[in-house]
Amino acid sequence: MELEFKRSALKQLKYYKKKNPEAYKIIYKKLEEIMENPNDSSYKKVKKYPQYKRARKGDYRICFKVLNNCIYIGRIENRSKVYN
Repeated sequence: MELEFKRSALKQLKYYKKKNPEAYKIIYKKLEEIMENPNDSSYKKVKKYPQYKRARKGDYRICFKVLNNCIYIGRIENRSKVYN
């Protein structure tokens, strides 16, 4: 499977890498898990955007969708900001 990032999600990932390396490690591990099994039943649908699923890891959420052989990452945020 291939990962593709929305520009804002990639920007947020780079921000965490630079400003909060601990959060970056948490998010990176979750991205690896998503790549291994993107159709895991623990990923719930996002109510406002039913084509997207959300993955939880601590206080962080990763919103993504699977299209063909590609995982499209839409958002990576703290749980308090992700659904706004």
